[in-house]
Amino acid sequence: MLTNDEDEEFQLAVGDVKPLPHNTATVERARVTPPLVAPTSGESAVEFGEELRYLRPGIQTNILQKLRRGKFPIEATLDLHGLTAEQANNQLQDFLQHSQAAGRSAVRIIHGKGYGSAGRQPVLKSKVNQWLQEAVAVLAFCSARPENGGTGAVDILLRKNKRKP
Repeated sequence: MLTNDEDEEFQLAVGDVKPLPHNTATVERARVTPPLVAPTSGESAVEFGEELRYLRPGIQTNILQKLRRGKFPIEATLDLHGLTAEQANNQLQDFLQHSQAAGRSAVRIIHGKGYGSAGRQPVLKSKVNQWLQEAVAVLAFCSARPENGGTGAVDILLRKNKRKP
């Protein structure tokens, strides 16, 4: 049940949005508010505090809702704090591959909030957002719940590994 503040915030956020006549939606980009600073080197910047959300086209919207509500138990976590972008990408790709091979459904990546970065902007957050959208193994992802890192971490739902017996 939503509090009055949450209900009001939700109504403001959805505005004139009309429900889809089915339970699937095509979402090609993460739903984030536009950045306040200009992106550098052709990348899309993600600001501190912005919530990341992504749902692969053809996946039911209720899957993302369940992930956001913590209904999928997180089976493994990868912390990218202190890594360069190249190191982070390598570790993220290995982590996704091993997690999927191990049959994990939901995992978490901690990318940080950018407090220690130049300009206090999250460097890895934008890159993780992009890398996860490009990863075939990823069905959906969203910022973690506040008690699990909030906008400094992302929960990911993985595609089942289709291996022959």
